[in-house]
Amino acid sequence: MADTGLYIAMLGIDGTGKTTMTKMLSRELEAHGHDVKRLSWRKELDEAERPNTRESLRQLWVESLRLVHLGVDGPAAPGSYDEFHAQGWEKRYGSAAHTTNVPAGPLAAAWLEWVGQILLRHEIVEPHRARGVHVIDESFSLKMAFKELVIAERLSTDPALTKEIERARETLVELFRACDPDVGIVVTGPIDQAFQWRMRQEGSLGSLEDMGAATGDRGQDGFLELQSACDAFFRECAEKWGWIVLEMEDTSAEENFAKLRAQLLDHPAAGRLLKTT
Repeated sequence: MADTGLYIAMLGIDGTGKTTMTKMLSRELEAHGHDVKRLSWRKELDEAERPNTRESLRQLWVESLRLVHLGVDGPAAPGSYDEFHAQGWEKRYGSAAHTTNVPAGPLAAAWLEWVGQILLRHEIVEPHRARGVHVIDESFSLKMAFKELVIAERLSTDPALTKEIERARETLVELFRACDPDVGIVVTGPIDQAFQWRMRQEGSLGSLEDMGAATGDRGQDGFLELQSACDAFFRECAEKWGWIVLEMEDTSAEENFAKLRAQLLDHPAAGRLLKTT
């Protein structure tokens, strides 16, 4: 019977290199003879083994984006995943200059991130771990939930609703904490560097990467505002939860991964996977 696999999760702002570090860690573990599953909600929209799970994740993904933009002007995005994807609504949301929105939408979307985490944990993470596969989550879902709460808080003008958003944050943090991975890694670095990396990677920002959904600044200023709030919160979580903090530098991916590998070697659960016997 195979040993139980580890659940390793990355958490960090957009553009810091979480996906790159996930790919390199996957290759490193595979080179040591381990089976690895790279996990992200986006990948499971096409790769989830059970059709019902795949369809549920697709609908949650669409609905979370629709909710984040619940109060924006213009036509409503379709509820069908196929239509939403074919019509490029994620990119349209990410590039439009929104002048209206309401806080209830992103607040509700944050709760959907928790629903998605339940599905990912029980339908994908745990079955793979039971088969001895190590699962590396390239973006722990708390990231999106927190960003949506930041947007909701910025939009709120009602003190009672603002308190509700604060309570949601406290509750969601506790719920996600209950899904704590065996190895947690917060990937961080200078926010302006992350912006430059993101622009080199994608050429533009995506939905929920700046303050556009809160009718705030788009582009670099909005990116710096949203991502700075996220980075401070993720660092706080790392300190409370005992997660590894990887400080990315503007150098090669190999040099940054060497830092991560050294930190993992000192981790009681991850170290045994990387040590050569």
